[in-house]
Amino acid sequence: MKEQVIVSTELFQWLNEQTDLTSNQVDLVDGFVFMLHKINKHSSIRLIGERKLHPRFWRTHDKTFGYRLMGKKKKHIALLYQFYIDVAYAEKLVYSNDDALFLTERGKIYLKMHREDQLETLFQHIW
Repeated sequence: MKEQVIVSTELFQWLNEQTDLTSNQVDLVDGFVFMLHKINKHSSIRLIGERKLHPRFWRTHDKTFGYRLMGKKKKHIALLYQFYIDVAYAEKLVYSNDDALFLTERGKIYLKMHREDQLETLFQHIW
């Protein structure tokens, strides 16, 4: 049985604010795939707590996607990034030991899937 991912109303509100009604593009999946590619590229990513990646990891996301969810002064992980981590664990795309996060074989398969299928996986945890 899959682990349940809790999605906050604040995340829904933020996603609605980001939606471009004139475009079919959804960068929700792009950010998730970017995270998985980065974990795969580095073999492992340092954890600073249970299911908590170092904020420096997320600042790269902020710069790449222009989200500005993490700043040097912000100490909490943005809801979007926590959602990404929770889905990755629920789908068994990642695993961790005491201080590092790793991509699983299932995670590598996910990276090879069609974009629509990747997005469907994320939507299953939202709806």
